[in-house]
Amino acid sequence: MLSKCRNLIPSFDAGAVIHTFAGQRAKNTTGDWIIGPVSGGPHGFINAASIDSPGIAASPAIAVDIVKFLADAGAPVRTADPKFNPNRAPITVPKPSGAFVGFDNLEPLKLSQFDEAFTKNTDPKTNIVCKCERVTEAEIIEACRRSLPLDSTQTMRKRTRAGMGGCQGKPGNYNCEQRVAAIIAREQGLPLEEVGLRPWPASSMMPQRWFNPEDKEHLRALSDPSKTYVLAGAAT
Repeated sequence: MLSKCRNLIPSFDAGAVIHTFAGQRAKNTTGDWIIGPVSGGPHGFINAASIDSPGIAASPAIAVDIVKFLADAGAPVRTADPKFNPNRAPITVPKPSGAFVGFDNLEPLKLSQFDEAFTKNTDPKTNIVCKCERVTEAEIIEACRRSLPLDSTQTMRKRTRAGMGGCQGKPGNYNCEQRVAAIIAREQGLPLEEVGLRPWPASSMMPQRWFNPEDKEHLRALSDPSKTYVLAGAAT
């Protein structure tokens, strides 16, 4: 796959990769999605299976069909709430250049020092929590106080991008994951040790969280379209 990227984009640098994702597309022998009641199966069992691309884009329409199937099967489906607002205001906002004084001079934060960091800047709107993505304490607080509950740094990443930058939450850079965890614990009334942190490894290609120079060079070699590598008996 890396070599295919290089064929499409010759300037692609595999050594600059900061994260990878692994998964499988659900397939079946019919070549189509399976949505609806199970023929000859238990009453009220509705299939929503083998949904690959473009399942994310189709999910709202799929949900409408599933609700209808459930209602037809006798499930106590509630009618739509006329007051429901499907549009959510964004949490993350663009940061203009120069918005934070001294941003480029922020010092690394050790694990034992993250509590002290919140006393240095008492304004949540300018207190930087994630250095790479410039996420503020106010944005983390806003996400915590919305109706959709969260109790981990992973869920906060998806809402605010805190921890999604180039350093991937590296403690030696700014230790944003611990900063975010501390705010979640404070706002949600949780013990700090109960706030979920990022699991690792994320995939077999990235067995460790932060790459060293040797890892980066290995990825660059794997992305060379002129070479063929054999893994588990299959050429890639």
